[in-house]
Amino acid sequence: MFGILAGFYSLIQYKNEGENNQNNQNNRLEQCPCCGKANPWRHGTYPRGSDRINKSSESLNPILIQRYYCPACRKTSSALPECIPPRRWYLWDMQSIALLLYLAGNTISAIESEIIPSRQTISRWIKRFQEQYRLYKDVLCGHFIELAQTNSMAAFWQNTLKIINLGEALRLCHVAGVVIP
Repeated sequence: MFGILAGFYSLIQYKNEGENNQNNQNNRLEQCPCCGKANPWRHGTYPRGSDRINKSSESLNPILIQRYYCPACRKTSSALPECIPPRRWYLWDMQSIALLLYLAGNTISAIESEIIPSRQTISRWIKRFQEQYRLYKDVLCGHFIELAQTNSMAAFWQNTLKIINLGEALRLCHVAGVVIP
């Protein structure tokens, strides 16, 4: 299981604020993602190689992800910063660029020539956004009423990404219980 720490929009911000100030209350899970009990215990960190853009000499890796243990349900969970998607290699920023390029009418091959991930990865992202579109729209329209006026996936995501970034949008969906693939 994992929780998402709101307000960390980039790896640099998380590395500067999150890793260095681990005692700060903004950098911790408020409740266990499994059972909901308040204030799980800090339980170490694990390194994650999330910086896939910078050269190895300029890389921000490793990014230390905080772990938590809940004495109530006896499970361990992670606290990901908002900029890092769960179970994915590339940051939300990269996926946002791919989605916007696709919505602008670019082919998957054209998008692949613009950004790092492979055609298969980009296709998988687009497919997931299409499959989850209705669920994401239901949640996000509850936060931003103007999104309810959109009538297509393209219009919905274009308008959403004008209001908030993709990481924040999907964090809101995660908090509402929608699975983030």
